[in-house]
Amino acid sequence: MSAMSDPSIPLSMLAQFHREIVVPDIERIVGASERRLRDEMYALHDASLVRFERLETEYAALKAGLGRVEQRLDQVEQRLDSLAAEHRDLVADVRRLDERLSRIEKRLDELVTSQQQYALQAEVQTLRARLDAVEAQVAALQKPRS
Repeated sequence: MSAMSDPSIPLSMLAQFHREIVVPDIERIVGASERRLRDEMYALHDASLVRFERLETEYAALKAGLGRVEQRLDQVEQRLDSLAAEHRDLVADVRRLDERLSRIEKRLDELVTSQQQYALQAEVQTLRARLDAVEAQVAALQKPRS
């Protein structure tokens, strides 16, 4: 057997090959991958921060907007309460006016009725006076002529 056919490689040669060839390749490959991975992580982190800042800004805007909506809603509720109170007052006023109108209509009916009675009484008196005049004329006609 020749030296070439001996499959055993001395450990020192294997260690030297490992130090000079394998380790630099591994360091180059891992280093490049590590740099790329680090760059991607930093880019992802920066993008996350930008997005987070945008979300914080939107949150602040939404919170302020919600505050304005709540304030406006309070104003609307106060206005509705005020309108409800005004409505109750108006309903009470309308009821009082309705009662007053009913009393006026009743009194007007009474006045009309009393005026009609007065007119009828005056007409009856006029008719009695005319009847008395007619009776006097009839009586005068019935007296024998001398």
